[in-house]
Amino acid sequence: MNSKISLSQGVTLIELIISIVIITIAVSGVMALFIGTTSSSADPMVRAQQLAIAQSYMDEILMQAYSDDGPTSGRGNYNEVDDYDSSGAFQTVQDQFGRSISSLSGYTVKVDVTTPGLNGVIDMKKIVVTVRHGALNTEVPITAYRSDY
Repeated sequence: MNSKISLSQGVTLIELIISIVIITIAVSGVMALFIGTTSSSADPMVRAQQLAIAQSYMDEILMQAYSDDGPTSGRGNYNEVDDYDSSGAFQTVQDQFGRSISSLSGYTVKVDVTTPGLNGVIDMKKIVVTVRHGALNTEVPITAYRSDY
């Protein structure tokens, strides 16, 4: 019995198109993973910077007098805790002398100072420092209480 075996040499156009489609889908999935990873890779650094700014502000505020009309120290006329209240508005990040810090221009700070109602039992102020990053639209708030001691 003599049979001829036909061997194909090369690929057909349909096989080529199917393989291109499969490779394109695989590469698209990998690229989507890379894009997701690289776009969020700066987030931890930004959050750490936000926390550092908020903690710096909070440390400065807590060092001030609870209520005092004496000489000023620190930012401009800021010599007591209530002076730091920004009335709910975000402001540029400033150093302890009230000058804007250009390297932190993407960040803004809001300080809210309130007196929680404790029926006169204790004289206390609630301080909330919130730092926002404009490009990522993230906020990091920290809270502390200052009593009149």
